[in-house]
Amino acid sequence: MTARSTPSALHQVRAAIRANALPGVLLWCGLAVLLLAYATMPAFQQGLARWGDVKQAWGLTFAFVSYVVFAVLVPEGLSVALGRQTWTRKTTMDVLYAALVFGTIGLTVDILYGVQVHLFGEQSDAITLVKKMLFDQFVYSPVSNYLIVALFAWREGGFTLKTLRHLFSADFLAHQYLPVLIAMWCVWIPGVMVIYFMPTELQFPVASLILVFWILIFKFVRRS
Repeated sequence: MTARSTPSALHQVRAAIRANALPGVLLWCGLAVLLLAYATMPAFQQGLARWGDVKQAWGLTFAFVSYVVFAVLVPEGLSVALGRQTWTRKTTMDVLYAALVFGTIGLTVDILYGVQVHLFGEQSDAITLVKKMLFDQFVYSPVSNYLIVALFAWREGGFTLKTLRHLFSADFLAHQYLPVLIAMWCVWIPGVMVIYFMPTELQFPVASLILVFWILIFKFVRRS
């Protein structure tokens, strides 16, 4: 009996892109709806503005809590409410771990937006948007996505030293990290363009909305 060959990195990249095709299209449709609501609904604009005011008042604390709520609690709560999973002790531990990871990512996202303002200004012209998108997706995103993939892989491996060493191996980078990164680029580049199109004070609220929409699509469409 011959051993099963490990899929090549290119094969896994292609598989990741195919798996994210439908979620990506749905996300882009959601982005169009979000822009339409922002352009035509004063109540929606006012709601985002109030959210932005609270964010400015609470700073990094609000950034941490927002990402915990929108990236973890809302998706998990809906999954339980819709009967897709039951809440167990393991679920609680998984949620606490995910809250720590995504809350920390929320802090880095808030810092990123401030850095972008200092580097490129607050204009929303095409050149500024492209500069911010490139910095976001090809400087910040490779690091943040590596941390997310690695931290969850380390947990799945039981937090062992062997797993930790594997996180820095060529095999992990090629077969687990790279497919995720390329698939995220395919889906998220339009998303960050929408984020940076918004006024600076609304970028974090809009990013939170896009994040929760993406995670809900991932949970209920890609895995269906």
